[in-house]
Order: sequence, then structure tokens, then C-alpha cells
Amino acid sequence: MNDRTASMDETRARIVSRAIEARQKGDGRPFLIAHFITNRCPCKGASCLWLHNDWEDVPLADLKRFYAEAKEEGFIGTAISGGEPFIRKDLGQIVRFIKEEAGMPILLFNTGWYLKQRMDEVLPYIDMMLLSLDSPRPERHDEIRGLRGLFDRLIEAVGLAQTRYPGISYQFNCCVQKGVADEIDDLIALTEEIGVHISFDVITEYRHGEGGRAFTRTEMGLPMEELQEVCAHLLGKKRDGAPILNSELYFRYFIEGRSGYRCHFPKLAMSIDGRGYVEDCLNLDRPIANIRETPLKEIMQLRRFGQLRQDAEECSSCNSPTMVDLSHVWENPQLIFERGGIAIG
Repeated sequence: MNDRTASMDETRARIVSRAIEARQKGDGRPFLIAHFITNRCPCKGASCLWLHNDWEDVPLADLKRFYAEAKEEGFIGTAISGGEPFIRKDLGQIVRFIKEEAGMPILLFNTGWYLKQRMDEVLPYIDMMLLSLDSPRPERHDEIRGLRGLFDRLIEAVGLAQTRYPGISYQFNCCVQKGVADEIDDLIALTEEIGVHISFDVITEYRHGEGGRAFTRTEMGLPMEELQEVCAHLLGKKRDGAPILNSELYFRYFIEGRSGYRCHFPKLAMSIDGRGYVEDCLNLDRPIANIRETPLKEIMQLRRFGQLRQDAEECSSCNSPTMVDLSHVWENPQLIFERGGIAIG
């Protein structure tokens, strides 16, 4: 067993243990952080729901204080995303503090655009890295992401990172959207060639705002019949041994017509946007609190923070495996270990 495998096994065990503990206590107290540390991004993806590039980032000092508080409150891991996290000049300082002072494993989402230039500053503190890859064809990936030259920079950087930092679990993530159906096999082949795993993320087409309005929309979603065919193909590839991270339950959910699921994501994780607001995912116009203004202990005692964990059970608007598969983990934590279940790393 290598160091990376041992680290992933330890992370799985900690998540399962905490999920079981939270279920037994019945308080649904979250222990993971989903953190958009910036909304700024060089890309302009047509399916992206986070396009507020003018938001001011939370200063480093406030982030350090928040993660120190998170350690005290029992949080055990964070997923850092954006926007493009590498656009923050202080990213290295952020992840170093989280890793060394807060003691948390870190999953880092990014586009690969800045990875080559800044890997030595950031990667020593990263456990898992998820890189966006929406097409095996350079010109199409660049078109989808709205950034010429991105594909080539991504592939070059991943190869270099694997050589310099082999202890990190590298993963691709592909948005399931218009045009993906004819490229799945080539995407999987490219993933196997590079020696990583891949997850497929059925895009969420809107998020919730005040009074039930759609917070934002995209026209890149697949019609249900085509989505069912795509997910059936992906399920077959997974069962044949393709390096796909999603659970079989995830693909079956869409194959069966997206009949709904009970969302338990807020019981497992708290979401923070690029301005530092703790999100109310059922009404993004009214965030719960801001980490710059309110101590985490007080935030977790707020009535809405607790009520969201119950109200979210009636919602199934998100398509992301982050929400769908983690909800399955809440109902059956052993899925992390089962064949065909949820893969981590």
C-alpha cells in the first residue's frame, strides 16, 4: 500500500465514522466544508452557475480565523473551489494553514490554467485534486470553457504534477451537457491514458432565489431521453471497469427519470460562497450569515442553519454528484466501501 492509498483509506474511514456519529446523535451537525474561496475565473463556461466575477474575496486573515474555528467545531475536511482558486495570490498560504494548523485534508477544484506555474506553492498541502475536463478534443474543451489554450495547459500541467507530486489523488470532472454524448468513450480513454479517474457531473440548470424564483439558468442541459441514454452508457462503462468515480446509484437516478431524492447535503457539509456567506441553498438571496462578521460557533447555533438541514430533504433540484452521492452516503455510509458505491480518491 502506498502513501496515497493509505491517506485515502484514512479519509474514507473518518467520513464514514462521522456520518454514522451524526446520524446517531440526530443533530445533523455538518463536518465538511464546501468553500468557494473566490468567484473570479478566467473561464466563461456556458453551463456555469457561478459567474459573479466582481465579488470581493474574503481576506486571508479572516479565512485563517474561520478555519481555526472550524477545527474547534469538529470539521474534518474541506473542498476548495471557485471560480478558479489559483487566481488568489495567497492560495498557497491558505492551503498551508488549513493543512498544517487546522489539520484538514483538502480537495482542490481547478481548471488547470495556473497549475503549472504555481504547483510548487500549493500542491504540497493538497490531498485530492479535481480538474475540469469537458471534452477530449482541445478545441471543443476550450470552446466550452471560453478560454483558448486551456486544454493544452491542463494536460501538460497534470503530467508535470503527477511526476512532482505523486502522492496526490488526481481526478477529472466532466460536465454532462449538450455535446457530451459522442465523446464519452474518448474521454474515458484519455483518462485511462493519463492514469487518473473521472467523475461525470450532470449540470444543475438553476439554483434557488427569493420566492421560489430561479437564481440563474443555463440552456446547456440534455433532454431527459438523451440524458437517460448517456447515463445508461456511463453505468455500463463503470460496470465494465472504467475509472469512473460516480456511484451506480447516481447514474440509475437519471436513468429512472430523475424521480427525486432526499437531500442530506447540509447535514454533512456547510457551503460558503466567494464573499464569505454561509449559503442557504434554498434561497441564495438570503444567506445565513457571513464568516467575516460572525464566529462559526454562533453561525451553527442560528435557527436557519439548523432548519435548512430539515427543509433540504424536500429538495432535489441539484444534479451534482456532490449533493446526490453525499446524500446517499448519509443514508448508507458503507457505500464508500461497497463495489459500485461512491469512490473517494
